[in-house]
Amino acid sequence: MARYGGAAVLGAMFGLELFARDRGGFRLAGRAPAGRGRRIVILGGGAAGLATAYELGRLGYECVLLEARSRPGGRVWTVRGGTTETEAGNPAQTCRFDEGLFLNAGAMRLSHHHETTLDYCREFGVKLVPFPHFNEAAFVHVDGHPRMRIKEFDTDMRGHTAELLAKVARRGQLDGPLTAEDREKLIEYLRDEGRLTKDLVYPRAGDTKLEPTFLDHPRGYTISPGTDGGPGAPTVPVELEALIQAGYASMHTIDHESNQQGTMLTPVGGMDRIPYAFAERLGPVIRYGAEVRELRRGTDGGVRILYADQAQGGVVREVTGDFCVCALPPHLLARLPGDLAPATLAALRSGVPDNAGKIGLQFKRRFWEEDDEIYGGRSITNQPISQIYYPFDGLNTAGKGIVVGAYHFSNVKDFDAMTPAQRERAMLEQGAKIHPQYPAEFENSFSVEWQRVRYNEGAWMQYGSEAEQDAMFRTLSQPDGPFYFAGDWLTKLVAWQAGAFVSAHRTIAALHARANA
Repeated sequence: MARYGGAAVLGAMFGLELFARDRGGFRLAGRAPAGRGRRIVILGGGAAGLATAYELGRLGYECVLLEARSRPGGRVWTVRGGTTETEAGNPAQTCRFDEGLFLNAGAMRLSHHHETTLDYCREFGVKLVPFPHFNEAAFVHVDGHPRMRIKEFDTDMRGHTAELLAKVARRGQLDGPLTAEDREKLIEYLRDEGRLTKDLVYPRAGDTKLEPTFLDHPRGYTISPGTDGGPGAPTVPVELEALIQAGYASMHTIDHESNQQGTMLTPVGGMDRIPYAFAERLGPVIRYGAEVRELRRGTDGGVRILYADQAQGGVVREVTGDFCVCALPPHLLARLPGDLAPATLAALRSGVPDNAGKIGLQFKRRFWEEDDEIYGGRSITNQPISQIYYPFDGLNTAGKGIVVGAYHFSNVKDFDAMTPAQRERAMLEQGAKIHPQYPAEFENSFSVEWQRVRYNEGAWMQYGSEAEQDAMFRTLSQPDGPFYFAGDWLTKLVAWQAGAFVSAHRTIAALHARANA
């Protein structure tokens, strides 16, 4: 494949599914060519751009990475005390978090099967700790209804649905053919799963323990067993009709998706430990404050990239190379003046940037642990704030903490038009319906609406249909002359660092094969 290079190589790799999955263990053999083909310009210092520069550099390519910000990482951004950000149309914010406290404003976790990301963390010595995503002690809340513990809701739904299915199975009314023995095995499972009585009824009161001497009512207790030497006081189930009418049933289905399943992990001290590990190794390869202005083809078949040097008052400079890897958001790439083909521009414009936002709330004490027995994980609500994430670090310690008081997406109308101060008030008001401690314990906040953040103008890309996304893949997975493309948006792992790394690896392999053809 290396002999033929270009589109032939890339097509073959797709056909064999090489580099198309997050398998980890990425390594390329060979070296950069001695002459033409070794100079690479990389646009964007997010995960894809950093990985591209790092891997090509290890092969001996001469790389220049242009990054408009003064930091690496793009959407992998950890906000700490002193961080300043000015969103489009809003006043500047300066973070006032205490020393050691932070908000992962973008990426905040990675999955146990994101092998490429795990590989880099292992290689760079980035220490990881568990990120508690699903926590049955947290709350599910529907406006106008009382909050429930997730374990209360889940236990009731399992119990009610197990009861219904067990009774249908006992009567032999299942659509699928089952032998009498199979039906009894299914019923036995449902009895245990739903904590049903011998009459296949989900108990509406009392302990649903499986063993008489082992107190394990999964719904929880108002008074814990053993507190006073007694059996405890089990909480009382909610009827199925009430659960369905309230709308709890569809509140946390995302927890079962592949990329959300435990174990989830996160770097100690903030997600930006990963991009800074790349940056430490890349050193002067990265030019910060370099805002790309034009993408041009050189007379020699290479590239000419014009950029504004912010450190020098915006003076326009030019950097040349044999190839260019474009790792900027596609909708922003499409706006740049340049020499990209019409089909390339159409593909770059085919997606729509989605909206998402977070707010970090600093509280005087960790009341979610002290009062509510919640250690990590998230509560969910149908209010615009959508989700509340609790700290994964500093568990069971005295002192302050940062709660992600909102993590919302797509509902831009709710917060986009607000100033940071207005967002703070709205998010505190909504959060107080779940945690009434908010007003007394709150100190300060820092919020981010990604659609207003310069150089991103959106959180991730979304497409109208799978066919539309696949058409974009077919176009942008091949080079446009000397221009290549990389980013999470060029994979099915949209919005994950693993997607950016997989895309970068695929692009690197194609470019390396072409340069050595």
